[in-house]
Amino acid sequence: MGRMFPDTPVCSPGLSRDLVGVIRQMILAGAIAPGERLVLRDLQERFNVSVIPLREALRTLEAEGWVETLPRRGTRVSPVSRAELRDVYALRRLIEPPLSRQAAAQQSRAASDRVTRAFEELQKAADGDAPTWLDAHREFHWSLLDVGLGAVSARTVRQLWSVSDRYVLLTAAAFRTDQPSRDHRSLHDAFIAGDGERLAAEWSLHLHVVEEEIVRNTQDSLT
Repeated sequence: MGRMFPDTPVCSPGLSRDLVGVIRQMILAGAIAPGERLVLRDLQERFNVSVIPLREALRTLEAEGWVETLPRRGTRVSPVSRAELRDVYALRRLIEPPLSRQAAAQQSRAASDRVTRAFEELQKAADGDAPTWLDAHREFHWSLLDVGLGAVSARTVRQLWSVSDRYVLLTAAAFRTDQPSRDHRSLHDAFIAGDGERLAAEWSLHLHVVEEEIVRNTQDSLT
């Protein structure tokens, strides 16, 4: 019998629309390792669904970069690599700082309150588990960008984050204290002040710090 997946979410019968989210969460949580094969029979047994919704889910996950299909070898979780890490953070530094500058220029009381709430939740999440912290981390960064953000920009940012989240979780504990914490405070303060230039500069620096910290802490796990 193929590998089963303990201690992971179970998809209720008939809820095939949840498969993409559940499998994605299993990958993020490490329940399915980078490079591990995804055997349809195992997944059918795990989620109690037919092969058709599973194949549709895997196609969606492949389009998002979470899995890859190899000729005559089936589907596997996309491996993590230093090249992909460098690529995604280079793109993020090109895209996100200008968007943050734009958001700060349209800052409002409501937007500032949302950013402050998200920052406070991120601080609280520092003592929680990695997925909880990652959710709070993502929401904080999103609150800084989601002011007049266009639909195409939003989709692009979310797609880049779906890739970078895998790498952040490899060293999540490293981002809860010290320099990253100060970075988040600096991002918060720049937005509240409506200082777009400062926010963009802090954002670019923050991405650089995170990238280098991931590289430093994953010397043995990245190809």
